[in-house]
Amino acid sequence: MNIWDFIALLTGISGVVLTIRESIWCWPIALISVIISGITFFNERLFGDFFLQLFYLISGLYGWFYWNKNKTEVFVVRKISNKLILPLVFCTIIQSFIYYFLLKYFKSDQFLFDAILTACSFTGTFMMAKKWIENWLVWMVVDVSYVFLYLIKDLNLYALLYLFFAVMAGYGYYQWKKQIVIQ
Repeated sequence: MNIWDFIALLTGISGVVLTIRESIWCWPIALISVIISGITFFNERLFGDFFLQLFYLISGLYGWFYWNKNKTEVFVVRKISNKLILPLVFCTIIQSFIYYFLLKYFKSDQFLFDAILTACSFTGTFMMAKKWIENWLVWMVVDVSYVFLYLIKDLNLYALLYLFFAVMAGYGYYQWKKQIVIQ
C-alpha cells in the first residue's frame, strides 16, 4: 500500500460519485484511478486486470468524448431481452477460457480467478453501454469477487475500493430501476 494506491482509491470513488451525478468530470477523475490501478496490477502480475484497465482507459476516453458530444441526449434504461441472456453467458464463458490460457501462458498470478473476473467485467461493461439494468447485478457479483482477489493479493485499498464499487452498483441498480423503460 502506497500513496499512489490511496490516490487510486480516492479518484475511483470520486469517479463513481460523479458518474451517479452525471457530471462529465467523472471521466478524467476516473482515468487517474485507471492509470494508477493498471500500473499496480501489472506490478502484481494480475495481467487480466492490467489489460482490463487498458480497456477502461480507452472506454474512459471514449466516454468523456461521447458525453461531451451528446450532452442533450436522453438516457434510456431498459431490461435485457431474455433471448440475449444465454448468448451473453456463452460469450462470457468463451472469454474466460481464452483469458485463462493467455494469462496462464504469460504466468499471471491467480490466472483462473483473474480470467473469469476479466471476462465478466467485459460483459458487464458491454451491458452497461447498452443501458441494460441487469449490468448492475453483474457488477455487484464481480466487484464483491474482486474484493476477495485483492485481499488474496494483499491489495487492501483495492479491496476497499471494489467493496465501495459493489455498494455503488447496488445503488446504481436502485436508481436505474426508477427510470426503466419496458420494451
